[in-house]
Amino acid sequence: MEDFANKFEVKENETMGRYLVAAVNIKAGETLLLEQPLLLLANNADRRCCNCHQLTSTFCGKCHLMPLCAECVDHHGLDCLRLAKLQLHVEKMQQLQGNAEIANVLKFLLLREHAEMHSRYEELLQMEAHLARRRGTEIWRTYQKQVIEPLQSAGLLLQLRNGSEIDEELLQRMLGIADINGFEIRAPESGSSMRGVYLRAGLFAHSCVPNVVAAIDEQHRIKLYANRSIAAGEILYNCYTNIMLGTDERRQILKIGKCFDCQCVRCLDPTELGTHMSSFVCSHCAGGYIVKQPGSNAWQCLLNPEHILKPEFVASVVERAKEEVFHARDDIYRLELLLAKLGRLLHGNHYIMLDLKQNIASILRQILQNMAHRPSRKVYERKIRLCQEILLVLKVLAPGISRLKAIALYELANTQAELARKLFSEQEHNAADLLGELQQIEIMMRESLRMLLYEPICTPEGHLARNMLRELKELQNDMKVLQQPNDVIN
Repeated sequence: MEDFANKFEVKENETMGRYLVAAVNIKAGETLLLEQPLLLLANNADRRCCNCHQLTSTFCGKCHLMPLCAECVDHHGLDCLRLAKLQLHVEKMQQLQGNAEIANVLKFLLLREHAEMHSRYEELLQMEAHLARRRGTEIWRTYQKQVIEPLQSAGLLLQLRNGSEIDEELLQRMLGIADINGFEIRAPESGSSMRGVYLRAGLFAHSCVPNVVAAIDEQHRIKLYANRSIAAGEILYNCYTNIMLGTDERRQILKIGKCFDCQCVRCLDPTELGTHMSSFVCSHCAGGYIVKQPGSNAWQCLLNPEHILKPEFVASVVERAKEEVFHARDDIYRLELLLAKLGRLLHGNHYIMLDLKQNIASILRQILQNMAHRPSRKVYERKIRLCQEILLVLKVLAPGISRLKAIALYELANTQAELARKLFSEQEHNAADLLGELQQIEIMMRESLRMLLYEPICTPEGHLARNMLRELKELQNDMKVLQQPNDVIN
């Protein structure tokens, strides 16, 4: 807490709410915050064991309100004891069990119940909830019907401490705080997620070109570190969404989920910092691209503003392209055909094109890892080219330390190393050629590893970093052998 107060100054304005400014100069890679979540919450449609967080359909046999899987004997003792004392009709209890979001609200209310948690509960209530912007919206009405009314009709709220003070406004605030401030966390099941609410991490403002990186480990601890040098007085920015999406997509996610319109430098630039991640090809101008003009719904060519696309056409192409990408997944031939087809309409860096390239590169990785396929040189070269194209975009979107950039650089280096060894084994390259290739690859591997070492150890990126250390050592051993006299190699 003391270190936090020394490094940052909390400020507030009407546009950004509360946010952090660097109080001192901060070095690239410097750890800014390590924090455990105050609350771990299931996503709205999920019911998760409040002990191990696995998906479950069963409840605690003592309190009958908190989800608890068959593998877990109990959950937080004080919470269970407090809930078990509530006098609820069986029918009302079953209604409360029927909506997964009820358990999330109970976690907020239980903080309020315990005297030792009062200070943290009060801090939690200071977090942004955007009540004015959410009031009367679909999510507000849904929560009112599915969460608030069942809690009120069950008679549960009046049995809690100062229960008469727990009104609709307070419950909507709790739900808003969870939605606005929740960080996505990996759930136990592969590919699924849940949410964590962090008191300090929630103070970092948003930008689609952040100067801070957030990483969450297997124990749900969040680490925030600087991705570049930050001068005293600079605002500290985390990114709340996926930087690999186009502007309209990112802004829509932020508008719906976080209740604000992003005004960052990338969102206000029609070319997205020159990456053209939302640009269409102009069919009339050679080398011309059609972009969306800031603050309007107009799509105009950069070379000739008279060349336009109707917003309805743009939306239709994007939606149709997404659907085709979805149906072509795991089929490299369909993906390649789709990439060529969409390339006549979309810029090569359009976020849908980049998604296609990432999908193709992922399939190529699997092919190259299975030597039974006996991949040709062209397969290696295709993956290398895709990695290079993705990296060119990431260098603009994520300057400085970036795990996305580190992973893409590793994929490139690893594939180049495999190709170099293949060409040497097939006698297409000599030892000097291989040594030169491996020396360049070592530079890329070191740079990738340098960035990944800032990630927490207990994350997929941390595990990758450990594997890379082993691969780098093997690479260096190969280089030592190649630097020996030819007769020793032979």
